[in-house]
Amino acid sequence: MSDHDDFVEGIGLGKTRRAPVQRRAKITREALVEMAAVMFGRTGYAGTSINDILASSHITKGAMYFHFSKKESIADELLLRWSAVVSETVGKAAASGQPADRQILMIYRELAHRAETEAITRAGLVMSVDPTLDGARATYQAWTEALTLVVVDALRCGALDCEENMSRLADTLCAGFIGAVQVATTLDENHTISRRVDDLLLMWRGTDPATVRMVEGASL
Repeated sequence: MSDHDDFVEGIGLGKTRRAPVQRRAKITREALVEMAAVMFGRTGYAGTSINDILASSHITKGAMYFHFSKKESIADELLLRWSAVVSETVGKAAASGQPADRQILMIYRELAHRAETEAITRAGLVMSVDPTLDGARATYQAWTEALTLVVVDALRCGALDCEENMSRLADTLCAGFIGAVQVATTLDENHTISRRVDDLLLMWRGTDPATVRMVEGASL
């Protein structure tokens, strides 16, 4: 019996039947998203088919279509997950009460850690610059805009030099971040993402011992 059939039969049969079925449906959905994220990371979005995802996840086609009508729907889910991670991370940094320039370090280091350890986060990030996806550009812009607000605060507080080109800092760091993740993913070296992003932050802030300690100590 498929997950879809299980779910349909569970409707209206009482709490003892419905709750387990709903949990099972959630588990199936999460497994699909996770496997899609892994496959997109290995062969790219365009190079991955629905059949590839199903073959690797051992989930029936009926169950997949119950949760996602097409491959693009899974991509949309990954973009939403990435946006949620960004929002959560920026919110945690703001709640820390740290100076804005330190919040920038905290945000990028936390995002690097999650991209390194979470296939879903990593895939959503990379797909935010995929030109074939309708929601990619808006997702990327929302990310840079969220970081721009923190950069502006750092400029206003005097923590960063107030130069005209500094207004592009958030976009430049986001682009460099994606580059670091994409290179690590392409080389099958996801374990190096945090190190690569730390190097990126050090190139921005400087490599003197005090700055190195500041970067390494910036965490959420």
